[in-house]
Amino acid sequence: MPQKNDSIGIIYGDVGSTEFNFTVDGHNIRKFDYVAAPHKEGYVLAQVMDIKRYSDLKFQEASMLRSNGELPYIKSNVSAYADVIGYRDKRGLLQAPRTPFEAGSRIIPASEDLIRHVIGLYSETQNGAYMGLLKGLNLPVFLNIDSLVQKHICILAKTGGGKSYACGVLVEELLKKKVPMVIIDTHGEYISLSKPNKDKKEQKNMDKFNVKPGQYSGQLVGYSPLGSRGDIKHLTLNGMNLEAREIIDLLHAKLSGPQIGVLYQSIKEMKEFKEMYTIRDIIEAVNRSKSNARWNVIASLGSLDSIGVFSEKGTPATELVKKGKCSVINMKGAPPDIQDVVVARLTKELFDDRKSGKIPPFLLIVEEAHNYCPERGFGTSVSSNMLRTVASEGRKFGMGLCVVSQRPAKVDKNIISQCNTNIILKVTNPNDLKAIIQSVEGLTNQTYNEIQRLPIGVALISGASIQIPIMVEIRTRETSHGGKSVTVFKNGEPTDFKPNIPKMPAPPPRPKEHVAPVPRSEPAARRNNVTSKAVTVNRVAKRLGWVTIDDPEETIKQLTEEAEKMKENVYKYLDSLVKLGKKFCHEENPECIRCPMNTGCRYRTSGPKKRGLFKK
Repeated sequence: MPQKNDSIGIIYGDVGSTEFNFTVDGHNIRKFDYVAAPHKEGYVLAQVMDIKRYSDLKFQEASMLRSNGELPYIKSNVSAYADVIGYRDKRGLLQAPRTPFEAGSRIIPASEDLIRHVIGLYSETQNGAYMGLLKGLNLPVFLNIDSLVQKHICILAKTGGGKSYACGVLVEELLKKKVPMVIIDTHGEYISLSKPNKDKKEQKNMDKFNVKPGQYSGQLVGYSPLGSRGDIKHLTLNGMNLEAREIIDLLHAKLSGPQIGVLYQSIKEMKEFKEMYTIRDIIEAVNRSKSNARWNVIASLGSLDSIGVFSEKGTPATELVKKGKCSVINMKGAPPDIQDVVVARLTKELFDDRKSGKIPPFLLIVEEAHNYCPERGFGTSVSSNMLRTVASEGRKFGMGLCVVSQRPAKVDKNIISQCNTNIILKVTNPNDLKAIIQSVEGLTNQTYNEIQRLPIGVALISGASIQIPIMVEIRTRETSHGGKSVTVFKNGEPTDFKPNIPKMPAPPPRPKEHVAPVPRSEPAARRNNVTSKAVTVNRVAKRLGWVTIDDPEETIKQLTEEAEKMKENVYKYLDSLVKLGKKFCHEENPECIRCPMNTGCRYRTSGPKKRGLFKK
């Protein structure tokens, strides 16, 4: 039990089980300090939420005093209001008292052990991410890494509130633990993780947080959908064999029922003659349709193909997600429509490969999340559905999600509500504050006012093994912060400004064939990109004398051009040859005498007796 001189105040007035008032006896008590109150369950942790000073100076007396007059002796007392956090039972579970505190009980300062035990600051250097110090105390705050990655994270703040800085601290900690990450870097801020922090002002604060300058260049790899430049690699997406439903999900312009029908039918017919196909092949197939609905489909497919990020293979997910590696997808300079498609398709590929176990568990960080998963009524995005799926199902498969935004009201509430760990910095917009209170568990209306008053660099953190929201002073970064505001004026003079505008690369050339050219002496090798129907068409057409080559793909191309010249339906034209091949023109022992095309068949007239083609 504490000694009498440990007391900092006495509970008075009407007392409940979740809150109480106490006098402050000459101690330097500040708002948000932690105190311990005696209860029959033991000492209970509480937090000071408000402090007031009461005096006997009346308004009339104050108004009568002259500005240069001497003030009389003013008697005053300080009172504090505390909100009860709770205590741990024998099972280690956080409990709230069910009976009121006793008036007259003495309040004492809470020890660090009690604070750590009740709040749940169990994680340490070995298995935790060091985010900073508990506000007002020299008590390190570690967040459980398993909880962070498995149960999703949201980092919210106003512009300049420090969200990217806090996210950079989190990334540094995960890099130390070799956790794989993929960062959607909208503004190109995270490449700075490869450089040590040389800011003199921040270096002075490093001793306070017990950190030193560092860099993680060996673990960072940059990618860009605009092409490779310097150390940044070119990010491409797999554009081969896209299904109709996948294409529909990537289109900004929604297709009507007839247009969807044209797309499905065109892909179905094309797949009968090609094992491998690109978006350009789909466009050509749709163009052969007789439906007037094809024009909008062609325009939408052309727009999708023109962004220039689809290739025959694409950057594999196994390259992006490796233990100890952080892949930064640098979107700086990319138009919004390209960013949207890249996030949608990349997220799907990563999610599918994680479900199948091709890549290890990892964390996907999405900066400026309001652009990629907007709330209904604030715009649309083709990546919204995929990010919602990851938010709701990613935990089961080991794919964590971290959304970072400066406009919480514009982010899909379904995604924010799925985030168990919340790092909230200063927010002042009323709509954003309302969205946070409604979407984040554990926050109350009283928190509404506190979030507005948070100093820059202080965050309200909840989740990740922490039982209640706590205020944390975010530690100084070890690496350079790439999201600093640009200085417009320095010492009264404009700063030198050198524009750094990335150049759009030329679109990659589209090969005429989807397979590498091979010598004609190996016709079997060309069948990698054709179906059995295409092989049949090649055999029949060559025997009829319509073509002289052994390449089924080239045969399909020539016959397609001939059918279009004759204004015939291409696929019906090709199917007629398939039927001949299956019924009469077999690869061995063809029944030429019964074939309706035998009169003009060069195969039959070139020496049928030698082949026994007239035998009955």
